[in-house]
Amino acid sequence: MQKNKYSRFKSIEKLAEQNSPLSKILDRASKILIHQETVRAALEPSCREHCWLSNYRNGTLYLQTDSSAWGTRLRMQQRAIIQQLKKTAAFTSLHSVKVSIQPSYTTEAAPRTTKPISAENAQQLLETAEDTEDPALKAALTRLAQTRKNRKNG
Repeated sequence: MQKNKYSRFKSIEKLAEQNSPLSKILDRASKILIHQETVRAALEPSCREHCWLSNYRNGTLYLQTDSSAWGTRLRMQQRAIIQQLKKTAAFTSLHSVKVSIQPSYTTEAAPRTTKPISAENAQQLLETAEDTEDPALKAALTRLAQTRKNRKNG
């Protein structure tokens, strides 16, 4: 009788039993989700969509945001956030807030639109390239001037 090749793998229920590594991770994740709602309530409404809790450990709240601008705003609000959260049972030992930037890569970049180079500018670039001794710069200026011709033909 052939043994099932997957018999050595544990079921999800077995992995999620209490005191298993997975159960500890699931417990930690659920606590962070609960704390996330408390933290969101302490933030300015405009910051809520740009900030999320990444961890809370040893009295330090670790927040992430999607841009440096929002990071700066959060850093400026640190004292107010700490005072607000210390009123809750979960954050009584809170003493500092650390903010890190985690840009969102889920949005697609807008297509680049460039203005075509004018004939006068293309001519000036070619003239500058002729007078330039640096071969790399000369080649770059020439390529840039050629973009006008390529766009006209394309």
